[in-house]
Amino acid sequence: MTTKRSLLLAALLSGSVLVPGPAAAQDVSAQRPPNSLKAALLAPSDLGEEEFARRGYRTRGLLNPAFTHTKSCAAAVKSIAPVYRTKVSAGLKHKDRWEGISEYIVSGTSRELSALERAAKDVIRHCSKTTIKTSASREIIRTLSIGRLGDGAYGVRFRSGLVNSKLESDATMSGMMVAIDIVIIRVRNVMIALEHDGNVDQFDPELTRTAARLAVARLRETAQGG
Repeated sequence: MTTKRSLLLAALLSGSVLVPGPAAAQDVSAQRPPNSLKAALLAPSDLGEEEFARRGYRTRGLLNPAFTHTKSCAAAVKSIAPVYRTKVSAGLKHKDRWEGISEYIVSGTSRELSALERAAKDVIRHCSKTTIKTSASREIIRTLSIGRLGDGAYGVRFRSGLVNSKLESDATMSGMMVAIDIVIIRVRNVMIALEHDGNVDQFDPELTRTAARLAVARLRETAQGG
C-alpha cells in the first residue's frame, strides 16, 4: 500500500465531518461549487500510479438494460440516474487489465440527497434479485455488501456471461464477460457514485471496497483542506 493510500485511509478512520453543523447552516454543502469537489475525485496515485492511469470514459452501469427488466427496478434507477449528470466525475483504468474505476460526486440540499439515498435503497430492494437468461447468455444483479462507509453505503453487482456461467461467486469468475460493481455512498450532503468494472475475467472484487474506502477518505480530506 502506498504512503498516499495510507494517509487517505487514516483520514477516513479519523471520522472527520464534511460540513458545519446545523447551527451554522443546514444546507451549506448544497452550495459547494463543482470545482471544490473535483479535488475529492480519486486519482491514479490513490490506487497506485504504477498500476492505474486516467481514462477518457466512464461506465454508467445502472443504465444497462438489465435494470429495466422490471418496472419497479426501472423506476428506482430513474430516480438515482441524475448522479451521472454531475460535472464532477473521473475515470481510471488499470494499465495491465481490462478493468477500471468510474466516479461521480454530487452535492445538494438535505432533501435532494435524501431522495437520492432513498432511490439507492430502492435499487437494492427492487433490482438485486434479477436473473436474465437467454439461449446464449446469463445476467444477474445481486446485492453487494460494502460495509459501513460515510453516513450510508449501498451496493449492487452486475454480472454478464455465457449461458452456463458461474456468476454468483466472484471467486471463480467462470465464463464472466462483464462485471460492474456499483456503490452509492452518502457523506452528509454529498454523494459518491462509484463503479468498478472489468471484462473477460479481468476483475479484482476487492478493488471495489478499497476504492470506495479511499473515495470517502479523499472526500473528507478535501473538505478539511488537506
